[in-house]
Amino acid sequence: MASTLLSVLMLFGATNSPTDANEYPLYVGWASADITPDKPVNLEGQMTKRISQGVLDPLTATALALETKQDNVSKEQAIMISCDLLWTRKEIQQRLQKLMQTHISDFDVSKLFINATHTHTAPGALDGAFGDLYDVSKDEGVMKASQYADSLLERLAGIAMQAWQNRKPAGVSWALGHSLVGFNRRSYYFDGRAVMYGNTNQENFSHIEGYEDHGQEMLFFWDADQKLTGIVINVACPAQETEQLLQVSADFWHEVRQEIRARYGKEIFVFPQCGAAGDQSPHLLWQKKAEDIMRQKRGISRRQEIARRIAQAVDEVFPYAKKDPENKVAFIHKVAAIHLPTKEPPDLPFYTCDSVKPAEIHVLRLGDVALATNPFELYLDYGIRMKARGRAILTFIVQLSCQHSGYLPTERAVQGGGYSADKYVVGPDGGQVLVNESVKLINAMWD
Repeated sequence: MASTLLSVLMLFGATNSPTDANEYPLYVGWASADITPDKPVNLEGQMTKRISQGVLDPLTATALALETKQDNVSKEQAIMISCDLLWTRKEIQQRLQKLMQTHISDFDVSKLFINATHTHTAPGALDGAFGDLYDVSKDEGVMKASQYADSLLERLAGIAMQAWQNRKPAGVSWALGHSLVGFNRRSYYFDGRAVMYGNTNQENFSHIEGYEDHGQEMLFFWDADQKLTGIVINVACPAQETEQLLQVSADFWHEVRQEIRARYGKEIFVFPQCGAAGDQSPHLLWQKKAEDIMRQKRGISRRQEIARRIAQAVDEVFPYAKKDPENKVAFIHKVAAIHLPTKEPPDLPFYTCDSVKPAEIHVLRLGDVALATNPFELYLDYGIRMKARGRAILTFIVQLSCQHSGYLPTERAVQGGGYSADKYVVGPDGGQVLVNESVKLINAMWD
């Protein structure tokens, strides 16, 4: 690969300065808001226009403010916002940062970033993102994406400022659990083809193309009295169990919030993150009948079953997470612009090279834990490479953050073809650049 494509530009701070890994007192603030549209909207995510016919459950945005400081001097900062949306947009994040700059003087707005859960039953925030496919200009009473964006920004700015103002002395602990939520969604056939959601009940079926990651990474936050305030939950699966609904919905994260709060208190904040999951889905490709029968015996929906598994993973590690919260931690937050090799964008309006020239990523260290974002629907293999090669004890990969830049498939996926592997702006060579540079940034925090 050409060396010019491998360069990383640090947006803030000198790249050759020593990493400050000292431990300082931690301060944490939470806030959340309902971001459900109050009018019918087009539900983005499927390749057809779907005007919403009501609301099944609310869309939620959750903000988490982190800061370490000593003698009232800030040492490091971050505001993370998780949204029940299909994706995030660079324009939205930039507008939000400008709003924050106007209202908060003691926060570096470059260290605010958004991630999406990838529900297919939420509105978009940018007109024309899919060309004319989602044009609602002639649909009477339907809210445009740009109109929703204005409302969304007002609410996101509100919770970002509220979370920052709410920060108080806190503790943090991490845990790794396991839940069967995401599954590889690409069927591979003896003729060399791969098909997303391809039929496995046929003679030509060979195998499921790739790996699955059932690890559930978690961060638990505690107040000064060691009372739980909120949980960051990262699973390698998009929120698209009921992706074809005609109603606004947060998909399975709605049931997860309900289940967690029923077990740990109604005031608990739940912060969802979607790990590397470009080839993952909650949909089952085999053994579906047995799964359905077991779920029916429990008397619950498929979304409730997913929530049960995620909450059960929390239950299994909670006694251990509660034992050792750290009130002073090494906290480092780097924002980087990575130049990735691109190809000509495919003939789909939501793929543009501009989104990765350069690609913005955020890399954080919080004690033993690392967190690395990316703007893609990132195939799982890349996330596993980062986790395996990073020096952190536990690494959180967060996709669809800061911007949407399309799928980033692996080499074997490109060879098999099919949706998600035949149209992309950044391919396997760029994926490895992303891995290498993310790992460098993570490991530098432990040098």
